[in-house]
Amino acid sequence: MVDIKFMNESDGQEFQMTHPKAARVLSDVAAWATQNEFSRVVFWRDAEDAHKLWVQLGDDRLNYWIHDSTFTEGKHDTVEMQMDYARGAQRRSAAGFEKFDK
Repeated sequence: MVDIKFMNESDGQEFQMTHPKAARVLSDVAAWATQNEFSRVVFWRDAEDAHKLWVQLGDDRLNYWIHDSTFTEGKHDTVEMQMDYARGAQRRSAAGFEKFDK
């Protein structure tokens, strides 16, 4: 079972993604995480821009964010691609290339 959380960067508090269209996207994120062997995915709401959700895969917080409209507008058809990009950011970071990601 994949643990998917939404957290506020400003205070570290968890919040719920309650939009009706988010359920399908969350299901797709869980399926992606299971397929890619991640037991935990956290989306951190940016303290300065509430529309940015920074991605954390496992213990790795990444230099990659997803717009909140992915969830609020139910963009399930693009979330797999976005999660693949996040995994790429994780691999770049592990290889020491995160300093080149801006």
